[in-house]
Amino acid sequence: MRRCLLFFLWLAAPIAAVAAQHPVDVPQWRSGLSEINEGWATHEGDDLPWAQPGFNDSGWQQVDIEDIGPAQPGWRWFRKHVNVGPDHSRVHLLLEAGDGTYELYINGVRAESATLHSAFAVRRPTERAFPLPDDAATYTLAVRTRVPVNYAYFHLPLFLSVTLGGSTAIEYERQALESQRLYSVVPSLAINLMLCLAALGAFGLFACQQTHREYLFLGLFLLLTGLSDGFVICQQSGVAPTSINILFADPLTYFFSIAQIEFTFAFAGRPVGRAWRVYEALLLCTLLLVALNWNGYVQFAFYVLVEALVTLPVALTLPILLFAWWRKGNREARLLIFPSMLPAATGIVANLGTAAIYLHWQRLQILADSIPMGPVSLATMDLGSLLFLLAIAFVMFFRFTRGSTPPAKFSSASCPLLFPTSLATRLKPPTSLRRRSAATSIKSSRSQTAVRSSL
Repeated sequence: MRRCLLFFLWLAAPIAAVAAQHPVDVPQWRSGLSEINEGWATHEGDDLPWAQPGFNDSGWQQVDIEDIGPAQPGWRWFRKHVNVGPDHSRVHLLLEAGDGTYELYINGVRAESATLHSAFAVRRPTERAFPLPDDAATYTLAVRTRVPVNYAYFHLPLFLSVTLGGSTAIEYERQALESQRLYSVVPSLAINLMLCLAALGAFGLFACQQTHREYLFLGLFLLLTGLSDGFVICQQSGVAPTSINILFADPLTYFFSIAQIEFTFAFAGRPVGRAWRVYEALLLCTLLLVALNWNGYVQFAFYVLVEALVTLPVALTLPILLFAWWRKGNREARLLIFPSMLPAATGIVANLGTAAIYLHWQRLQILADSIPMGPVSLATMDLGSLLFLLAIAFVMFFRFTRGSTPPAKFSSASCPLLFPTSLATRLKPPTSLRRRSAATSIKSSRSQTAVRSSL
């Protein structure tokens, strides 16, 4: 009896293998599209013969490509056999996957537009369409993936969806997904562009009044904040690679925190104390965590929590100092008590929400959500930056109209960048012309006197 059972199992093994490799018929297409997320065979590792149609993948694990969770570092292959039938031509495949993390093989031939990128160039999942050859009704799709450490740290999915359809329907779907992905970027980019333009205005004020160092540090703070938040938004929307967040946006956080400290003390006319200098040095030392995080020695959630912790004194202590200086007679200080807390505080809230997602703190994950503002939604950091910019605009209006500090007189001597001396000289009439004009006016006055005397 036992031998008979083994004999039947031996006969069933190749039958099961053939059934596993049998192409799956694509169901009826709705609106020219059909999702094929289910029934993918997957295996860890890397071997180029796995791309060939005749490779036996019956022993591989079967997964739903939408439900595999966050991407894991390393190499992994995915395979699927599909049969679209003879009634469909000009079939296209739409992949929503991490840009630069995969190569696509169609019947053993690599698609040229899908390539693996270095860890510095991979981006969040974006949509990309691939044409399938018309000379076949059955296709073997093989996806070769490599996930860098920095991509996996963001807990990003490797795939969002895989769709088959006609060329026109696939193109419409790709454009719709792209518009949905990029729509949220426009308000954030507009706010951060306003910060950068306001920084240029602050630098112009400093060029005219170089004794007012607060304008210099205000310009640095606005410029670095606009660049940092802009990089984050571009990375989150797939416009920029994920590396720009770790290598540029996060380090700029510490630099614009230092610029805000310097601006606050210069604005109030106070010297920066020794304790604050030590704190600024601590902020610069935190940059070492960037290299450790990039190379995988520090967990991203831990790094985000450290960033929130070290910037906490900026959000709490600077408003207290401004309140104390206002009580001592600085009327302008009261205008920045609340706004000075917003940039650092909103950044801390966003970091806590990000860490909550990675650490599965369900109640705090809401802190990472965008804030709806009418037809658009703004990130927490963008809202804080916008309110701070509006407060600064009001402070400048107060200072140059009816504030305690008299408005400066802009001239070619005080502001050579805006009013060059050479331009002022060119605008003056020549000496000979001035003399002729004076002589003409004297003759005219004498003639008028003579006429009055004769009358």
